[in-house]
Amino acid sequence: MRTAILGATGLVGRVMLELLETRDWVDEPPLLLVSERSEGKPLPFRGEELACLHSAETSIEGVDLALFSAGAKVSLEQAARFTSAGAWVVDNSTAFRMDPDVPLVIPEINADNLPPRGHVIANPNCSTMQVAMALAPLHKAFGLKACHVTTLQSVSGAGGIARSALEEQLRLCLPRLHGTTGPSQEDDTTGGVYPRQIAFNAIPEIGAPMDDGSFAEEAKVVNEMRKIFALPDLAVTCLATRVPVWNSHSASIRAVFERPVDREKALAVLADMPGVQVADSPHGYRTALGASGEDDCFVGRVRLEEGRDDVLLLWVVADNLRKGAALNAVQIADRLVAGHSS
Repeated sequence: MRTAILGATGLVGRVMLELLETRDWVDEPPLLLVSERSEGKPLPFRGEELACLHSAETSIEGVDLALFSAGAKVSLEQAARFTSAGAWVVDNSTAFRMDPDVPLVIPEINADNLPPRGHVIANPNCSTMQVAMALAPLHKAFGLKACHVTTLQSVSGAGGIARSALEEQLRLCLPRLHGTTGPSQEDDTTGGVYPRQIAFNAIPEIGAPMDDGSFAEEAKVVNEMRKIFALPDLAVTCLATRVPVWNSHSASIRAVFERPVDREKALAVLADMPGVQVADSPHGYRTALGASGEDDCFVGRVRLEEGRDDVLLLWVVADNLRKGAALNAVQIADRLVAGHSS
């Protein structure tokens, strides 16, 4: 399997490369493809340094599998080039997620949807991913009827420039806390990276505004949940919030089921779900900081809503750069390679 990473120098692309280092089926260095701006940058791989190559000027002959993390515009421009050459494309952007001909895959949930060579597979949105990982075993046990999600999303979900902007805002705002200088309003002081100041703040706005009063990130969760679970009428609501957390997303979930929920059974099916760790105590939980760098999704605060036997409340955290993006893509690749070899 000859592999390529499109968007190798981004936050997700770097984690993809790190994960490919650990895969036995990667028997030669991946082809690292980037924009003209990043051409020539070195990235480490198995004790060596690989040079990044300009994607538009580099041959992709012999590439079997390409991991894309360069944004929707680039994915739309480049995908056909790879699939026409007979490669699988695992795309981490929004470009193909809602295309009815492209599977939207979380391997632990719907790996049966993986297509043959020469096709695109879409990676879900990072917030959708961790919510679906927690709800999939519960849906199987009790029948998911509705879910209401509030996300608290880290700045790494908006890329390296967003992290740098948070650092700069903190530098500007800290003196103000001591009564000296610094911004006195919540306007973004770092060139419009965020819609409002993110330092010491929470912003319930991620993505473009939608006609119904929601924002694009919320629509992603709604539509992707329905597609992953093959439940086109699933009642889903989402309020997506950007918070000044360096890495890992958190989500508060209220899930309504068709059948009465037994909490002990709910804990048992969550514990049996690959890639999920669940806290036994109703008061137990993992934080975003505690999930950063980890591969699993962490479920806690699992409890029934007072007066209801069909509503479960839970808290989920996961590293959005790993299971929320790069790890899921590489796990899809693992399944493709295993299927190709069998």
